[in-house]
Amino acid sequence: MGKENKLQKYRHCIDENFREECFFEDVLINCYENNLIDNDTLSRIYYERMEILKVKLKYYTKDESSSVMVEVAESLLQCIDYTIGIYLKTFDNIELVIEELKNKSLDYIVKMGHDLIKEKVLEGKKLLQEINMNKLKVDNYSYNDTIDYGIPLFFKEYEDFFAAHETPGSIDYQLCIDNMNYVGIEYIYNYLKILFLENEFCNNFDICEIINLLKGYDRKCELLLINIFELVLINSLGIIICDKSLINLDINSMDRAHIKTKLGKLSLEELQKELLKYAKICCEILDIKDIALVDYITKSTLKISLFINESIKIDKLETVFISFNKDCGNEFIKYIDGKKISNSVFKKLSEEIRECSSVQDKITLIKNNIKSLEDLVDMLSAECLFGNEYNMYFKSLSQTEIVLLSKYISDLSFEGEYEKEWYFQFNNYLASFSEKERLAIRKFKERIELI
Repeated sequence: MGKENKLQKYRHCIDENFREECFFEDVLINCYENNLIDNDTLSRIYYERMEILKVKLKYYTKDESSSVMVEVAESLLQCIDYTIGIYLKTFDNIELVIEELKNKSLDYIVKMGHDLIKEKVLEGKKLLQEINMNKLKVDNYSYNDTIDYGIPLFFKEYEDFFAAHETPGSIDYQLCIDNMNYVGIEYIYNYLKILFLENEFCNNFDICEIINLLKGYDRKCELLLINIFELVLINSLGIIICDKSLINLDINSMDRAHIKTKLGKLSLEELQKELLKYAKICCEILDIKDIALVDYITKSTLKISLFINESIKIDKLETVFISFNKDCGNEFIKYIDGKKISNSVFKKLSEEIRECSSVQDKITLIKNNIKSLEDLVDMLSAECLFGNEYNMYFKSLSQTEIVLLSKYISDLSFEGEYEKEWYFQFNNYLASFSEKERLAIRKFKERIELI
């Protein structure tokens, strides 16, 4: 549950804020200080807590040792408290939480919390699958790396029994609004819910418009820690202010002058009210009816209003409402291929890929170890992937990677390669793109020189 909703539920009993990551601990402290839990109940809870720790330590050491490092014991206690907190957060008010602590054993509560964590993990994996379905085809390293590797790494390494409170993986991509108070599966689950909403919004626009917007923000946008949704939302609001069609996201200097005329004299409160009106119009134009997405757009618009207000004050609207780079499509690009691996390493790697039962693991191995186009083509030719696995791998590639592979294929002659399955699969994948996307790939390919 969100922190704001939680505080509303508990404020009538307790004035202190509850920390999401230490919910159980804060409940005990605040309830005891407010005489909502007596000494006997508190003592019983702490006794049962230590008994649960003893059991968990036996599992941790596989019953082979009676001692562990202090840091390990403390971490296991944090895991127990976090698991208890997950369950207690399911109750609507503090009275129900207290009743549960008084009438149920802590062992029961931990089991219930652990079941909830497992459910959240399954729900999170489903969300990640949906995100892979609505993923934007953009060249931004933090965005692609987080979805393709960082979050899957969390699910691969997350230990719900011994370290439910920890958040492994690598989450570099920044959300427009990110609640950093959560940890463990709660953080990942909430992160995925928001990322899905951001993608849903952006998918209402032509991907070429989004790519041009990112390039307008910075020609090296692929290396930046930026939030794509925020940039798209800001320009879409600007387009609506200018009474233009959302088919095109470009905002020129005349548009910015118009925006300044309409917003320049407003107080922050008036500006926020006006932008919320345009955000509502945006949702109507795009036929956005998902309540969660509408709510997120509203909150994001309030955040954006602070940037817009400041840019108006310093007369720098061009830093917020972005113009496309008209000449960026004419730049000539020289690509130096990565270092080729040795034959022995390639043989070992290809065997390891073939032995993988999971296509995602195969993709991870290829991406982490193949750094040259020549090795990539050799890998595709070595029958490491089969059937639909080719398509899943191609879907994991960014637009730049697709263009480079296409360029490499068309520039060099591969005797016999044109009859191999991967070549047909790749061409079928390219054929699934819209005509506009294929045209953009062809134009991009013409600007690349392989070295």
